Amino acid sequence: MPKCKDNKVLLEQAYLDKSSSRICVYLDIVTLKLGYFFFLFTKFAGFIMASNLQPSNNIYTALDRFLPAGTTEHFPEILDGHSVLIKVTPPRLSKFGDYRPLRGKKFLHQITINNDLNPYAFLVTFVHEIAHMYAFEKHKNLVKPHGQEWKDIYAHILAPFITKQYLPTDVYLSLLEHINGPTASSCSDVKLFQALKKYSPGGHEAKLLEALPLGAVFKWRNGMVFRKEEKVRKRYRCIDLETKKIWFFHPMAEIERLDY
Repeated sequence: MPKCKDNKVLLEQAYLDKSSSRICVYLDIVTLKLGYFFFLFTKFAGFIMASNLQPSNNIYTALDRFLPAGTTEHFPEILDGHSVLIKVTPPRLSKFGDYRPLRGKKFLHQITINNDLNPYAFLVTFVHEIAHMYAFEKHKNLVKPHGQEWKDIYAHILAPFITKQYLPTDVYLSLLEHINGPTASSCSDVKLFQALKKYSPGGHEAKLLEALPLGAVFKWRNGMVFRKEEKVRKRYRCIDLETKKIWFFHPMAEIERLDY
């Protein structure tokens, strides 16, 4: 059975190890940065928790609770035969998920996905990262990360999921448009991002920087107050009203509008 080698408490583990396929899923909940002895204690506690679980003979059982109902049945065809470590991790502000090849490890590939994504966002992110794995297997580092080769693979893998059997109407319609011109991430597709965001807790109330007029004042999650200025390529130039320093924000940044 694969072991958890990093400093994270292992909540649940499922694995599949065949001659033609090695896949492991780690569902990591807590990252420890509080000192060596506390780490040893919590690592032991994590082992006790894991030992009380019944490992699944099918890794897709572990993923099922993160995905839209019925979609898990497609993933054996997509993933079987690939040596990949899949980690469902605590949320990261900078990304929903990522892919990287592994060298000198038990697995050849690693995919990570944030554990706070709603099922539809999880699905799109998961397929996005799987497409990176496919592209690397076929082209290595000889093509652009989000070039045409990746786009073709991404659209091919995503297509079976674009049906009202699995998706609410707004996500379904947004994905129909998205698949014809997929961008580097769902965050870069404004319409798709807004459709996906609605199904997250508090998603209906979320205010996005893209929706503010130029000159509007807003507060960022760290309490800093900015004024929105012009768009420079893909991001908005914003001025910190206290220090007058320039920051660049993604259009889909969630903010609190202030009336000045």
